[in-house]
Amino acid sequence: MGTYTRLGSYLLASELANDPFGSIHRAVVIAGSNFDRHMLVRTFSEEMFQAGMNAHLAEAGRVVSLLGGARIYGMGYRLETTKAPHVAWDYVPGRSLAQLIEKARQEQIPFGVDHALTVIQGVAQGIVQMQAKGVSHGVLSPYSVWVSFEGATQLVDAPFAAIAKGMLAKAPMAKRKLAPYLQGPENNALQTDLFALGAVLYELLTFEKLPIGGDLQATLDQATLKAAQEEAPLPAEIRAFLGRLLQGRQPFATVEDFSTELERVLYDGEYSPTTFNMAFFMHTLFREENDRDAAAMKAEQGDNFLGYTAAGESLRSGATRAEHIDGHADEQVSQKNRTVLIGGGLAAVVILGLGYMFFGRPKVDPAVQAQLAEFQRIKAEIEQQKADLDAKARAEADKTAQLQKQLGETKSAEEKAKLQKQLEESQQRKQEVERQQKAAEQRMAEQRAAEQRLAEQKKAAETKLAAAPPVPEAPKPQPMQEAARPVAVPTPTGVPTPQAAASRQVAAVNDQPARVVNQVVPIFPLRAVQMRWETNLDHLVRLKVFVGEQGQPLKVSVIEGVSGAFGFDEAAIDAANKSSFAPAIRDGKPVRGWTPEIVYKFPKRR
Repeated sequence: MGTYTRLGSYLLASELANDPFGSIHRAVVIAGSNFDRHMLVRTFSEEMFQAGMNAHLAEAGRVVSLLGGARIYGMGYRLETTKAPHVAWDYVPGRSLAQLIEKARQEQIPFGVDHALTVIQGVAQGIVQMQAKGVSHGVLSPYSVWVSFEGATQLVDAPFAAIAKGMLAKAPMAKRKLAPYLQGPENNALQTDLFALGAVLYELLTFEKLPIGGDLQATLDQATLKAAQEEAPLPAEIRAFLGRLLQGRQPFATVEDFSTELERVLYDGEYSPTTFNMAFFMHTLFREENDRDAAAMKAEQGDNFLGYTAAGESLRSGATRAEHIDGHADEQVSQKNRTVLIGGGLAAVVILGLGYMFFGRPKVDPAVQAQLAEFQRIKAEIEQQKADLDAKARAEADKTAQLQKQLGETKSAEEKAKLQKQLEESQQRKQEVERQQKAAEQRMAEQRAAEQRLAEQKKAAETKLAAAPPVPEAPKPQPMQEAARPVAVPTPTGVPTPQAAASRQVAAVNDQPARVVNQVVPIFPLRAVQMRWETNLDHLVRLKVFVGEQGQPLKVSVIEGVSGAFGFDEAAIDAANKSSFAPAIRDGKPVRGWTPEIVYKFPKRR
């Protein structure tokens, strides 16, 4: 069994990153004594605690509600203001951008311009969304950015960044580490964030921190692409873009102006910023860490957490590693007591479990039980979705009736034209809702049929397993002797064993690919609209999504896209990342896997 540190609702399993504000950990959430899910948890340093983070962290709740659960900040973001304040969000395998830069520099692995622009694109998206909500970051740095092993980025400190900025006067160590990114104008929130973004981009291209208080024009003129292991100067368009971010000359007056210029730099040059290329780089750079994390997570999923439950409190006199966390010391207990108590408790549980297995209810394939439970969960989701669609359909029907009534009563030609347009739009929405309702009904029918087939196969499997003769137990090897190898008992040709027949019966439903639960409709690319590029034609993007065990999209692979830098592929990828999925099923258990081909349609614009 692994060793964990209790922190509020979470069991900290491993520290993944360390930065000026504290540390980011992989943590476990349990349900009873069983593993439930993984999370990422941010703990704060002693310096930040002394500066007052505990007293002010609750203020970040306002920002969390404003951000509305956007993926760019970490899904499922939540705060806990216990004696050791911390924040948590849904687990995403990856490392901080600061770790990426440091490791690539140490191992001399080239980091290309495309990679730098991919990261900046994701970070800029987060800054733009914050500014649109009337929120600024203020302390943006490579420590702020979490880069997944699939190439996506998150601004994981966004909700508490403004609070942390207000504490820097009392946190000199943190302020010193963040100094290169804090040189922007203090009286303009947008320019402060854009300066920090420029400092991050400069570091990504040169693997050097922006000098403090130096001649920035000379710095940019002398900068070379050291990150790409080249002595070539920075590309002219990127150097000009950095000049506007860092020097205050021709500053971007609005976030919209900044977005337009960033898009021009990203797509008008000879660059191809994609998360796919970034994912390949991350897997190359962090292969060992990724493998180590995956092995540790698999072990954690199989742990028994009895000692960390309320019922197991009497057995916990050593089950948790009591360590100094954020300035708080817990009592230390002996390893001997922990081993004896936990070992005795678990032995009792194992004995009772074995007794139940051999003398209790008839054996049932756990894979079938797991699949039935998964079917029930999916069916509940579809039922909820259908109920939402029914409510939306009723609302649209009421609105249509109201518009028709107003259209019949009005005498103004201008008002009639306006109402007619609203009526057409309402009819289109109604048709779309009806289409979604039919799709939901079809999925529900398929789900019920699959559940019924599995229930029948489960019953047949139970009957055959009950009728099967008991398998004799192999003799246990004596101490200091090698265990005898099992001898295969031949089976008559063409006569399958009951166990094999039952396994084959449930194999078809036990193994399933990942699938879409709720597919988000993509947004027609603004760039294509602005350039009026074939807006009179339908465009299709075919892709597939690699889905994690918890249903989270980890990677999007475009099978057939739309040629040209008009944003169709990116819009489809963004919609796929915002969609929800059910994981693949193998042997009745959720596993990572690809979805079948998904088609995103961009209908022509009249």
